[in-house]
Amino acid sequence: MRNDSVVFELTDGEIRAFWFSVPPFIHKGHSSNMVKFDRIPISAGLIEQGNVRDENALINILLTYTSHQPCKGQKVYLAIPLQQGFIRAFSLPWLPKRDRKSAVSLLVDEEIPIVRADLLYDFLVILEEKNKSLQVLLGATRKSILEQYVFIFRKAGFKVEGIDFAFFVLGQALGFQPKEDVLYLHGESDCFQIALFEGMVPESVHTIPPFAPLIGGGESLKERLEALENEIHRFLLYYRTQQTDLNLKRLVWSGDSITDQLAQRVLASGHVSIVEQALLKGVPESWQRVLEENKGWSEVVVGYGLRISTQHPELNLWRQPNKEQRHRRTFGGLAFFSAALLLIVTIGYFVLNQMTLPLRQEVPLLSRQGVRIEEQARHREKLEDAWKKVKIHPERIGEGLAQVQALSGQGLKIEQVMYKQGSLSLSARADEYKGVQNLISTMRGIGWEQPALTSYKLTELDNVEFTLSAKRGKAEGG
Repeated sequence: MRNDSVVFELTDGEIRAFWFSVPPFIHKGHSSNMVKFDRIPISAGLIEQGNVRDENALINILLTYTSHQPCKGQKVYLAIPLQQGFIRAFSLPWLPKRDRKSAVSLLVDEEIPIVRADLLYDFLVILEEKNKSLQVLLGATRKSILEQYVFIFRKAGFKVEGIDFAFFVLGQALGFQPKEDVLYLHGESDCFQIALFEGMVPESVHTIPPFAPLIGGGESLKERLEALENEIHRFLLYYRTQQTDLNLKRLVWSGDSITDQLAQRVLASGHVSIVEQALLKGVPESWQRVLEENKGWSEVVVGYGLRISTQHPELNLWRQPNKEQRHRRTFGGLAFFSAALLLIVTIGYFVLNQMTLPLRQEVPLLSRQGVRIEEQARHREKLEDAWKKVKIHPERIGEGLAQVQALSGQGLKIEQVMYKQGSLSLSARADEYKGVQNLISTMRGIGWEQPALTSYKLTELDNVEFTLSAKRGKAEGG
């Protein structure tokens, strides 16, 4: 018996599907001839930066698609955009496996500005030196977003087993080496994506939306390429202001001939010294046809399928809900046994009730006293922990946040400022890219440490929408 699976990649312009079947017992060099790749068009605006704007419309599209497919029992996996998520590698002291989950849980509280009630995350150890250090990859996103995806695909007849970020799947499939800085270019009919990888981890992703110099009028190919090259130059300029140790030598591209020409221009400009077309590692021979016929569109889904078929370590943002479902099924199987056991215990209770009546009269009083003592102890521990973690004057925090908010002015609008456990996160809009650099310099000047650009988007009006993070300076401590 073979395991049938399908991987869907969700983009703003289409949904890509890769169907494959592999033996239940994986062995090196296996292959599957039962492969198929489809591109499912969707209307503009149905999915925007990973957000589904019309659930019913997307369900109907998937139902129409599945009406022509043998959809029974396939394991379904989703590759989703990175815009709504968080992914980063962290170096930690070496810990035994039994302690890693609790350590990562603390890391999540410190690093991810999403409330626990709306948070799903998973982690993967990508590098380990026993008794020395660990490098952990942490991925997270909003639970509400993933639940919407799973609901839509369930309505279309699919049961989702795993969810991961498309760019991480790509970095893993392309075999990027640890601590290797790689610039990745992906070109489609009306937009380009630029991603900067450190190893297999996407550090920063920038989408160039359709605008006049790229798609309209009588602009020449040279002018279009110059506009794109300037965007890449600005992207790298911004990133180098945050990562002074960036060692970028290699560029990998996928897409059409325009993407190839753009990559050659970047090579000629001296930003990189090596340019090569995207090539997945270790793909079965029977899958190569899909890649060759669909260059620039199939790399993510085929790479995801390769990871599943070879049982490679994976990042699965839907792992926690899957575990909960398996636990519920296990508990359901034990329901009859539990009911019988409860009946026996109940009978025994009534028998012992008469024998232990005097002692039971004292139990509530002692129990309430014990609960109060435990609550007092827990409260005291929380206060001590809070005092150790937060040795800072609230007035200084307020003054620092007010200074940041006051940086709004001509050419710069700060839309939101968030502060959590020593870390500042703000979102803003600038008329031009120099406004971002000025804001970073000003924040350093008023005492914020490590101001870093976490996202960057150029709008259709050439405005810059971006988010920054920073740490509270030591001078602000109490």
